[in-house]
Amino acid sequence: MTTFYVVRHGETLLNSLGRAQGWSDSPLTDNGKRTAAELGSELNGITFNAAYTSDMIRAEQTAKLILSMSGNDNIEIQNDIRLREWCLGSMEAEHNSLFIQPVSDWLGVSSFAELNKRLSDVATAIYEHDTTGAAEPFDDISNRLKNVFMDIAQNKLGNENSNILIVTHAFAIKTLYYLFAPEKLCVMDKVKNATILKLLYNGSKFYF
Repeated sequence: MTTFYVVRHGETLLNSLGRAQGWSDSPLTDNGKRTAAELGSELNGITFNAAYTSDMIRAEQTAKLILSMSGNDNIEIQNDIRLREWCLGSMEAEHNSLFIQPVSDWLGVSSFAELNKRLSDVATAIYEHDTTGAAEPFDDISNRLKNVFMDIAQNKLGNENSNILIVTHAFAIKTLYYLFAPEKLCVMDKVKNATILKLLYNGSKFYF
């Protein structure tokens, strides 16, 4: 069994300013560092066999604090671009209200639960209205995330009961639910900073 400890990075400067953050990057705030360290302390006693993050500084900073405080300083962090957040295109670093409202209007929905339920449509709307050419189609996002977890799981199959730390991002985590537990999307709350989830792989299937 491979157990993925999937973590959203700690609070960043852009998070604290209420701004959307996809491929834009910013460092952890003092609060973000504190909550990442606290999460690491909670994980003390768990031996990680590997640690992977996106190539964003906020993800790597979070992972370093978790590994240090959990007693896993010996683990080398491996960056993988496939663990990146969604690119928000022309809405990168916009205030959250200026990001959410247009997406809601495009889809004709207003509730958070409905936006979660229509996650693929949210990505499609961002992609279709992007003027930068950087936003990704949802199939590209979901495929890169599914493939990186499959690659890591296959690489660790020889290590019975492997524990893998993954530090990634909010929409990326929602995409994992879309892939492996879609029935839970409509009842999901916001994925908060330093949230941790366990994703298991039994050799043939992923499940939360």
